[in-house]
Amino acid sequence: MSASKKKNLLFIFADQWRADAMGWAHADPVKTPNMDRFCADATYCDHAFSTFPVCSPHRASLLTGRYPLSLGFFTNCKTGLPLRLRDEEVSIAQALGKEGYQTAYIGKWHLDEPEVNHDPAPASGARDWDAYTPPGPRRHGFDYWYSYGTYDKHLTPHYWQDSPQMICPGVWSAEHETDKAIEYLRQVRDHNRPFVMFLSWNPPHSHYDQVPQRYLDLYPDVELKDNVDLDHIHHHTGEQVNYTEEELRLNTRRYYAAVSGLDDQFGRLMEFMREEGLYEDTVIVLSSDHGDMMGSHGLMGKHVWYEESIHIPFVVRVAGNRKRVCRTCIGSQDMMPTLLGLLGAGIPDTVEGEDCSRYILTEQEDLDRVSYLCACPGGEAVVRQFESAGKDPLIYGWRGVRTQTHTYVMELGYQLQPVPVRYLYCTADDPQQQHPLDLTEPENRALSKRLEESVMDWMRRQNDGFAGHWAAEAAKLGAL
Repeated sequence: MSASKKKNLLFIFADQWRADAMGWAHADPVKTPNMDRFCADATYCDHAFSTFPVCSPHRASLLTGRYPLSLGFFTNCKTGLPLRLRDEEVSIAQALGKEGYQTAYIGKWHLDEPEVNHDPAPASGARDWDAYTPPGPRRHGFDYWYSYGTYDKHLTPHYWQDSPQMICPGVWSAEHETDKAIEYLRQVRDHNRPFVMFLSWNPPHSHYDQVPQRYLDLYPDVELKDNVDLDHIHHHTGEQVNYTEEELRLNTRRYYAAVSGLDDQFGRLMEFMREEGLYEDTVIVLSSDHGDMMGSHGLMGKHVWYEESIHIPFVVRVAGNRKRVCRTCIGSQDMMPTLLGLLGAGIPDTVEGEDCSRYILTEQEDLDRVSYLCACPGGEAVVRQFESAGKDPLIYGWRGVRTQTHTYVMELGYQLQPVPVRYLYCTADDPQQQHPLDLTEPENRALSKRLEESVMDWMRRQNDGFAGHWAAEAAKLGAL
């Protein structure tokens, strides 16, 4: 196949955007008419999950097709930790670059080590967790670059291209990044070659107040979910966050408003794609890196096994494809090989995930396929506490699995003295996971035993030390 005949790839993903927060999902009361029209013209993958529901781990997995822990990602790229996507890891941009694609990345990256880890006042102006990623191996094959590490002031964003000179456009980040995407497609790229572009919007990630008023005006009031706990709202990492009901309603309005703002930008981009004749020649994907609890189960943020955190949009349009729903479980590490499969491109032998393109392009499904899940202690203070005690944070936290119908979790927690707990939910019948199943019931006990054995096998294949730690601590619970 000649380069001119290859399909393009446009991968658009938001940060902390849960699957329920889209009109097409018929769950949260969010206004997303442009995304809904796209879903009607695409394949909606309703069992897509963030394997490790935190920004950097998912992003690393998405781009390389490897499990987060295989990549060394047990938390975000943050101050005080020498953590970044290693130079030797093979990304989708590198794989497609070898096949003649031009590659572009716009928006949030969050896969590089914060610059302040090595210089308290870098020339780029990056502070806290942020970083300017210079041209070279740390860009992992992306030729065009308009990006930043991580920075959550969405109304006053900044970016870098090929020098440490910070660019401050003074425009809401999602709007500006969409402008740059259109500019690249119209003016910058070589129109005689196929392209792959990743457009990474940061909203609706907190800070929730960082949204234009015109979108907030769409939501004069909201109803909170039935499983929202107003008495004890906190991050699963242990950070206390105390919101009143009024404050939580306002944050929820802002969250929905940001999603509607993204919908507006998505509509602009799709209109441009159609006008330029690119819509039919491009595999277009709409997704996110993880969800947001927004007070459900008394939690804010992500990092936990509930649907609000792990269940993410994954909507794929391939011209001429008539399949409208894909039910097969797809995890973070499966996305890169699946995208390559959709493009008919070779898959690097470093990949650990599976090419699931056949479940999108045909009527074939694998309803026995599962998505494994994990998380480790991630808060800076918590990680340092473990390290000072000579403990490995990777063997704490939780591991689990999501099937078509159930969620099973093995938790050791975030304290130096682990407290093992098992959880089983029938997510199909109890989508808000308000009623954990009784593990003393023989049927539930038998299912838990099968799922735990599956998770243990998965951990052993990854050389995940959690397996041995769990086996030792779970003896306190007794055998299943």
